[in-house]
Amino acid sequence: MTIAEILEKMICFSNGNIHDIDHLVRVWTFAKTIGELEHIDAETQYILEVAAITHAGRNTEMLTASIRNSKAVPWCGNFCMILV
Repeated sequence: MTIAEILEKMICFSNGNIHDIDHLVRVWTFAKTIGELEHIDAETQYILEVAAITHAGRNTEMLTASIRNSKAVPWCGNFCMILV
């Protein structure tokens, strides 16, 4: 899944909450910039950006029963299940 696709899913998940979307984009932009300035490898950059985009999902009730039954991304836990 591309970064753009993950961003799209998280923006859709925010249900139009401008504060959440603004926070999501700011955190992702800072993480992306820091990773690029530190010249990290592509895989680490991807993981950094995905973590930045999805970090807010930890504290929400976004997991429905159908999402809980889908395949989770192992390293990011249950809150990432919305991405699959």
